[in-house]
Amino acid sequence: MTHGEPSWAIAALADEPAPLIAAFARHHLAIGAREVHIFLDRPNPEAEALLHGLDGCILATCDQTYWDKVNNGRRPERHTGRQKFNATRVYQTTKCDWLLHCDVDEFIADGAALSSLLNREESAHGLVLRNRERVHLETEPGETIFEGAFRDPIGLTESDAKALYGRFAKFLDFGLTGHRTGKTIAPTGRDWTMGVHYPIGADMAKMIKSETRLLLHFDGLTELHYALKLLKKAFEDYSGPKRQIGQEREAQYRYIRNKADNPKELFRLVHGVQSLNERQATTLGVLGVLHDTAFVPQNCADLDLTTTTFNAMLRAREAALIAKAGLEL
Repeated sequence: MTHGEPSWAIAALADEPAPLIAAFARHHLAIGAREVHIFLDRPNPEAEALLHGLDGCILATCDQTYWDKVNNGRRPERHTGRQKFNATRVYQTTKCDWLLHCDVDEFIADGAALSSLLNREESAHGLVLRNRERVHLETEPGETIFEGAFRDPIGLTESDAKALYGRFAKFLDFGLTGHRTGKTIAPTGRDWTMGVHYPIGADMAKMIKSETRLLLHFDGLTELHYALKLLKKAFEDYSGPKRQIGQEREAQYRYIRNKADNPKELFRLVHGVQSLNERQATTLGVLGVLHDTAFVPQNCADLDLTTTTFNAMLRAREAALIAKAGLEL
């Protein structure tokens, strides 16, 4: 560890429309990251153009030439395997004091608060950044991909969850579509490898969690984005044992597999789990787990972050998936 202000880096594997990747890199560099390592999971010339010359952004395209260079030509079959491989390479080589491994749909809300936490002695064994999840409000549909409110996980009885979410309760884990585990920012210089949520080899008992929820998870930047994410995950096929996921997420995938040829049903699920009507929003507000403070990524004023543009880029980028599913999206 160096003395003084802690230096931190981020590593992320990205397979998204270029404006999101650019916003991720720009925002984190603006709030204090020394390095943002972006690994493009497939070629993305638009992202390369937007990130060109951005000081502190280290960009790599993970094509066959890349895998020949770094892993004897072997491309890890699973997305999570490629994530962990790349993040571990950064962890082993960065000169920064800390490394956060996360996705480009996850944004640190407050860089100053993070730096303050990293300066604390009790953070020395690793700091888990607790997360909250973006949710759309039916009363404020929004025009850009970052609009909406944020919800915290909350434990509800089965009957209370059903009363609040109706038929969609069984698809939500503690009221979230995604994870509630957070992501760990790890001190460098240890004999660790980077996992998806925690470093492997670390003593979990010694890690502390951030008091505030500093990590904002946009689990689907638009409804189309989340629908395509579900489709991709529901039909992924790889060798070896299947990844362990929660029963709620598995219920989403099962629903998608059964309704994959029906876009109306597909979007009914997406809307049901990612949007709140006025009654739901009021209830979560009373319970203290809904936050309507707007998030605006830093240094992104010149980026086109409209929902319309993002969805158009998604349709082009995921044309093969959409065609395979036989959907009219």
